[in-house]
Amino acid sequence: MEGADKKKSKIWKWAKRFLIVLGILFAIFISTIIQPAVFLPHDKIEISLPFAPEYDADVHLIPMGEIEEWHNASTGSPDGHPGIDFQWNREVEIRSVGDGGITRVYLNHEGEYIVEQSLGLYYRTMYQELNRLAPGIDTSSEVKKGELIGYTSYHRTEFGDGPPDPSHPSMQLHWDFASSSMLVGRLCPLGYFDAESRKRIEKIWERVKSKGNYKKEFPDSCNGAFKNKEK
Repeated sequence: MEGADKKKSKIWKWAKRFLIVLGILFAIFISTIIQPAVFLPHDKIEISLPFAPEYDADVHLIPMGEIEEWHNASTGSPDGHPGIDFQWNREVEIRSVGDGGITRVYLNHEGEYIVEQSLGLYYRTMYQELNRLAPGIDTSSEVKKGELIGYTSYHRTEFGDGPPDPSHPSMQLHWDFASSSMLVGRLCPLGYFDAESRKRIEKIWERVKSKGNYKKEFPDSCNGAFKNKEK
Protein backbone atom coordinates (compact mmCIF):
# COMPACT_ATOMS: atom_id res chain seq x y z
CA MET A 1 0.00 0.00 0.00
CA GLU A 2 2.79 2.37 0.93
CA GLY A 3 4.38 1.96 -2.50
CA ALA A 4 1.07 2.59 -4.25
CA ASP A 5 0.52 5.75 -2.18
CA LYS A 6 3.97 7.05 -3.08
CA LYS A 7 3.28 6.40 -6.75
CA LYS A 8 -0.05 8.26 -6.56
CA SER A 9 1.63 11.15 -4.75
CA LYS A 10 4.32 11.37 -7.42
CA ILE A 11 1.75 11.28 -10.22
CA TRP A 12 -0.32 13.99 -8.52
CA LYS A 13 2.79 16.15 -8.02
CA TRP A 14 3.63 15.98 -11.73
CA ALA A 15 -0.03 16.53 -12.63
CA LYS A 16 -0.07 19.73 -10.55
CA ARG A 17 3.10 20.96 -12.24
CA PHE A 18 1.59 20.23 -15.63
CA LEU A 19 -1.61 22.09 -14.74
CA ILE A 20 0.36 25.08 -13.48
CA VAL A 21 2.41 25.27 -16.68
CA LEU A 22 -0.75 24.83 -18.75
CA GLY A 23 -2.42 27.62 -16.78
CA ILE A 24 0.52 29.96 -17.38
CA LEU A 25 0.53 29.22 -21.11
CA PHE A 26 -3.24 29.76 -21.27
CA ALA A 27 -2.90 33.09 -19.42
CA ILE A 28 -0.20 34.22 -21.86
CA PHE A 29 -2.38 33.20 -24.81
CA ILE A 30 -5.43 35.05 -23.46
CA SER A 31 -3.35 38.15 -22.65
CA THR A 32 -2.02 38.14 -26.20
CA ILE A 33 -5.56 38.20 -27.56
CA ILE A 34 -7.27 40.46 -25.02
CA GLN A 35 -4.33 42.84 -24.38
CA PRO A 36 -5.61 44.11 -21.00
CA ALA A 37 -3.17 47.05 -21.12
CA VAL A 38 -5.29 48.76 -23.79
CA PHE A 39 -8.03 49.33 -21.22
CA LEU A 40 -5.71 51.46 -19.06
CA PRO A 41 -5.62 55.25 -19.65
CA HIS A 42 -3.27 56.11 -22.49
CA ASP A 43 -2.72 58.78 -25.11
CA LYS A 44 -4.09 58.29 -28.61
CA ILE A 45 -1.53 57.83 -31.32
CA GLU A 46 -1.54 60.04 -34.40
CA ILE A 47 -1.60 58.29 -37.77
CA SER A 48 -1.61 59.37 -41.40
CA LEU A 49 -3.43 58.17 -44.48
CA PRO A 50 -1.67 55.17 -46.06
CA PHE A 51 -0.78 57.07 -49.26
CA ALA A 52 0.75 60.41 -50.23
CA PRO A 53 -1.33 63.54 -51.08
CA GLU A 54 -0.39 63.21 -54.75
CA TYR A 55 -2.86 60.30 -54.99
CA ASP A 56 -5.84 62.15 -53.47
CA ALA A 57 -7.32 63.66 -56.64
CA ASP A 58 -8.46 60.44 -58.30
CA VAL A 59 -9.04 58.08 -55.36
CA HIS A 60 -12.40 56.41 -54.78
CA LEU A 61 -13.43 55.39 -51.26
CA ILE A 62 -15.67 52.61 -49.94
CA PRO A 63 -16.43 53.44 -46.29
CA MET A 64 -16.43 51.43 -43.07
CA GLY A 65 -19.73 49.82 -42.14
CA GLU A 66 -21.14 49.72 -45.66
CA ILE A 67 -23.32 46.63 -45.68
CA GLU A 68 -23.67 44.50 -48.75
CA GLU A 69 -23.90 40.77 -49.34
CA TRP A 70 -20.27 40.39 -50.41
CA HIS A 71 -18.80 42.10 -47.35
CA ASN A 72 -21.00 40.18 -44.92
CA ALA A 73 -20.19 36.87 -46.59
CA SER A 74 -16.44 37.52 -46.67
CA THR A 75 -16.05 38.76 -43.09
CA GLY A 76 -18.88 36.93 -41.34
CA SER A 77 -19.68 40.20 -39.56
CA PRO A 78 -23.15 41.79 -39.45
CA ASP A 79 -21.45 45.18 -39.08
CA GLY A 80 -20.50 45.29 -42.74
CA HIS A 81 -17.25 46.52 -44.27
CA PRO A 82 -14.60 46.36 -41.49
CA GLY A 83 -12.18 48.83 -43.06
CA ILE A 84 -11.83 51.44 -45.79
CA ASP A 85 -11.19 50.59 -49.43
CA PHE A 86 -9.16 53.06 -51.48
CA GLN A 87 -9.30 52.56 -55.25
CA TRP A 88 -7.45 54.11 -58.18
CA ASN A 89 -7.11 53.47 -61.90
CA ARG A 90 -3.33 53.28 -61.49
CA GLU A 91 -0.74 51.66 -59.29
CA VAL A 92 -0.21 53.53 -56.03
CA GLU A 93 2.51 53.47 -53.38
CA ILE A 94 1.15 52.42 -49.98
CA ARG A 95 2.95 53.87 -46.97
CA SER A 96 3.03 53.17 -43.25
CA VAL A 97 0.49 55.15 -41.23
CA GLY A 98 2.75 55.21 -38.17
CA ASP A 99 5.89 53.91 -36.51
CA GLY A 100 5.85 50.23 -35.61
CA GLY A 101 6.89 46.69 -36.33
CA ILE A 102 5.65 44.36 -39.05
CA THR A 103 4.10 41.41 -37.21
CA ARG A 104 2.91 39.30 -40.12
CA VAL A 105 3.18 39.14 -43.93
CA TYR A 106 1.17 36.59 -45.91
CA LEU A 107 -0.90 36.01 -49.05
CA ASN A 108 -4.69 35.97 -49.31
CA HIS A 109 -6.65 33.44 -51.38
CA GLU A 110 -6.08 35.55 -54.51
CA GLY A 111 -2.32 35.69 -54.09
CA GLU A 112 -2.27 39.30 -52.86
CA TYR A 113 -0.10 40.42 -49.97
CA ILE A 114 -1.47 41.28 -46.53
CA VAL A 115 0.79 43.18 -44.14
CA GLU A 116 -0.05 43.47 -40.45
CA GLN A 117 1.69 46.13 -38.39
CA SER A 118 1.80 46.84 -34.66
CA LEU A 119 1.54 50.53 -33.79
CA GLY A 120 2.97 50.30 -30.30
CA LEU A 121 1.28 48.65 -27.35
CA TYR A 122 -2.29 49.77 -27.96
CA TYR A 123 -3.01 49.78 -31.70
CA ARG A 124 -2.45 47.81 -34.90
CA THR A 125 -3.17 48.24 -38.60
CA MET A 126 -3.46 46.09 -41.70
CA TYR A 127 -2.74 46.77 -45.39
CA GLN A 128 -4.53 44.27 -47.64
CA GLU A 129 -4.61 43.44 -51.36
CA LEU A 130 -1.07 44.54 -52.19
CA ASN A 131 0.46 43.48 -55.49
CA ARG A 132 4.08 43.65 -54.35
CA LEU A 133 6.05 44.69 -51.31
CA ALA A 134 8.81 47.22 -50.83
CA PRO A 135 12.30 45.77 -50.24
CA GLY A 136 12.83 44.86 -46.60
CA ILE A 137 9.16 44.53 -45.69
CA ASP A 138 8.91 41.25 -43.83
CA THR A 139 7.87 39.86 -40.48
CA SER A 140 9.80 41.53 -37.63
CA SER A 141 11.01 44.48 -39.73
CA GLU A 142 10.57 47.98 -38.26
CA VAL A 143 9.05 50.82 -40.27
CA LYS A 144 8.63 54.54 -39.73
CA LYS A 145 5.57 56.66 -40.47
CA GLY A 146 5.46 57.36 -44.20
CA GLU A 147 7.83 54.53 -45.13
CA LEU A 148 6.95 52.52 -48.25
CA ILE A 149 5.08 49.27 -47.52
CA GLY A 150 4.13 48.15 -51.03
CA TYR A 151 1.94 48.75 -54.06
CA THR A 152 -1.75 48.34 -54.79
CA SER A 153 -3.07 45.29 -56.58
CA TYR A 154 -5.42 44.87 -59.53
CA HIS A 155 -9.05 44.75 -58.46
CA ARG A 156 -11.87 44.29 -60.97
CA THR A 157 -14.23 46.97 -59.70
CA GLU A 158 -15.91 49.79 -61.59
CA PHE A 159 -16.33 53.08 -59.76
CA GLY A 160 -19.97 54.01 -59.28
CA ASP A 161 -22.94 51.95 -60.40
CA GLY A 162 -22.94 49.31 -63.09
CA PRO A 163 -21.10 46.05 -63.75
CA PRO A 164 -17.29 45.72 -63.57
CA ASP A 165 -15.52 46.82 -66.73
CA PRO A 166 -12.35 44.80 -67.47
CA SER A 167 -11.08 47.59 -69.72
CA HIS A 168 -10.89 49.90 -66.68
CA PRO A 169 -9.23 47.90 -63.93
CA SER A 170 -8.79 49.53 -60.55
CA MET A 171 -5.94 49.22 -58.10
CA GLN A 172 -7.24 48.74 -54.58
CA LEU A 173 -6.05 48.88 -50.99
CA HIS A 174 -8.22 47.55 -48.18
CA TRP A 175 -6.94 49.23 -45.02
CA ASP A 176 -8.11 48.95 -41.45
CA PHE A 177 -7.06 50.32 -38.07
CA ALA A 178 -7.77 48.52 -34.82
CA SER A 179 -7.17 48.20 -31.11
CA SER A 180 -4.54 45.66 -30.07
CA SER A 181 -7.29 43.95 -28.07
CA MET A 182 -9.41 41.49 -30.01
CA LEU A 183 -12.26 42.38 -27.62
CA VAL A 184 -12.33 45.89 -29.10
CA GLY A 185 -11.39 45.12 -32.69
CA ARG A 186 -11.59 47.63 -35.53
CA LEU A 187 -11.77 51.35 -34.82
CA CYS A 188 -12.91 54.32 -36.86
CA PRO A 189 -9.60 56.03 -37.71
CA LEU A 190 -10.97 59.58 -38.10
CA GLY A 191 -10.16 60.64 -34.55
CA TYR A 192 -6.61 59.30 -34.88
CA PHE A 193 -5.58 61.03 -38.11
CA ASP A 194 -3.13 63.90 -37.90
CA ALA A 195 -4.61 67.28 -38.88
CA GLU A 196 -3.49 67.06 -42.51
CA SER A 197 -4.78 63.51 -43.02
CA ARG A 198 -8.12 64.37 -41.38
CA LYS A 199 -8.61 67.25 -43.83
CA ARG A 200 -7.54 65.06 -46.74
CA ILE A 201 -9.96 62.19 -46.07
CA GLU A 202 -12.85 64.58 -45.42
CA LYS A 203 -12.14 66.27 -48.76
CA ILE A 204 -11.85 62.90 -50.53
CA TRP A 205 -15.14 61.66 -49.09
CA GLU A 206 -16.99 64.87 -49.96
CA ARG A 207 -15.75 64.59 -53.55
CA VAL A 208 -16.89 60.95 -53.75
CA LYS A 209 -20.31 61.92 -52.40
CA SER A 210 -20.62 64.89 -54.75
CA LYS A 211 -20.31 62.48 -57.68
CA GLY A 212 -23.01 60.22 -56.22
CA ASN A 213 -20.62 57.26 -56.04
CA TYR A 214 -21.81 56.05 -52.66
CA LYS A 215 -24.81 54.38 -51.02
CA LYS A 216 -27.17 56.93 -49.49
CA GLU A 217 -27.80 54.75 -46.43
CA PHE A 218 -24.08 54.93 -45.60
CA PRO A 219 -23.35 58.68 -45.74
CA ASP A 220 -20.22 58.76 -43.57
CA SER A 221 -16.70 57.40 -43.88
CA CYS A 222 -17.47 55.35 -40.73
CA ASN A 223 -21.03 54.01 -40.51
CA GLY A 224 -23.22 51.88 -38.28
CA ALA A 225 -21.36 50.06 -35.52
CA PHE A 226 -18.14 51.84 -36.54
CA LYS A 227 -19.50 55.40 -36.41
CA ASN A 228 -17.61 57.28 -33.68
CA LYS A 229 -16.02 54.01 -32.51
CA GLU A 230 -12.66 55.38 -31.46
CA LYS A 231 -11.90 53.27 -28.38
